[in-house]
Amino acid sequence: MSDKSEKLAFRLSDILTRLFMGEVLSIEQLMRDYQVSEKTLRRDFNERLIKAPIVRDAEGYKLAPTRLTMPSIQKVMSDSGLSSLLPKNINMSQVYRSLLFKHPRIEDTEHFDSVFNLLAQAIRSQSVVSMMYNQQAVDAVYPYLLVNDRGIWYLAATHLGILYSYRMSKITQVLQSAEKYQPDAKIREDIYRQGMEWLTAENADVLLQVDQDIASVFMGGGVLPNQQILKELADGSLLVSCRVTKLGDVIPTLKAWMPKIEVLSPVSLKLELIRELNASLERL
Repeated sequence: MSDKSEKLAFRLSDILTRLFMGEVLSIEQLMRDYQVSEKTLRRDFNERLIKAPIVRDAEGYKLAPTRLTMPSIQKVMSDSGLSSLLPKNINMSQVYRSLLFKHPRIEDTEHFDSVFNLLAQAIRSQSVVSMMYNQQAVDAVYPYLLVNDRGIWYLAATHLGILYSYRMSKITQVLQSAEKYQPDAKIREDIYRQGMEWLTAENADVLLQVDQDIASVFMGGGVLPNQQILKELADGSLLVSCRVTKLGDVIPTLKAWMPKIEVLSPVSLKLELIRELNASLERL
């Protein structure tokens, strides 16, 4: 898919998501959010989304009210098994607009029920929050979505302008402030495109096997952040670990040493590296 097609697909899906969440959309606001012309957006609504249950009035574009009912939402959640992923006693009519499921499995949510509700409320009201994460204070957090990615619940939020994923099970003492924030369409796009593991607010450990041919380079240290030589193997290769703040940050260095380096863990990094290398070969 070309970059232009990807942007179109994201814009249309994001418009539909925002309508489903109950937003009333104006052409002027969408022009600012997506950096496209009024003509392009008129075409989106009048041609590309013509079959969608969208109505327009003096306020702007909105989802036809007869198409969005709580019983239908609850039925979809129940039929798909997604309802079992939510904490008990959650009021679906209040939180469904704050949720995004990615590859859902199951995580025990009982111990963070109250945190879940507080963050969902903050997302609805676009309120800035402070919280404790992994026993560390984090202030001025802009909460965007509660995301279930491969069975694990995360808060997708920005802090100091950077998008992070925070494990819900490690969040405590959420405080909602009176300060509001304006959601950024680009941030929303990044949340939908990226796995939460790639946005973690914690340091990530990477385990590598380095070929004998370049072992001496790594023995000198400084190739990777927080690098450690764990073991020299019988064939002269090395087991090397490093710790990074974002998994994506280490990809350029690893690509430069391919195929003399093999990523042993995490698997997601290995797969992403393979994907990028294949994409590079296709462009040749």
